[in-house]
Amino acid sequence: MDISADARRLATVGTFFIVVGWVGIIYTLTAGVLWWLDLASREAFNIFEAFAISASAIALPVFAAFAIAGIGYYLRLFALDVARRSQ
Repeated sequence: MDISADARRLATVGTFFIVVGWVGIIYTLTAGVLWWLDLASREAFNIFEAFAISASAIALPVFAAFAIAGIGYYLRLFALDVARRSQ
């Protein structure tokens, strides 16, 4: 068995999760800011109400994106540990 090749593949999967997580974080935060600006410009909401509404709407997607990126970082560290132990 080639453990180093498996560790390299696991690190590649981890990198994919990291990229997807950070893209999700950037997308979610950008959408939240744009939605906040849209709500704040309306007569029915003031700036604080608009911020509360938009922040509560993006809280779960931001948490999920951070969790996905965290899984990717964990996989890369695990692959590094496996590669180190196999030598």
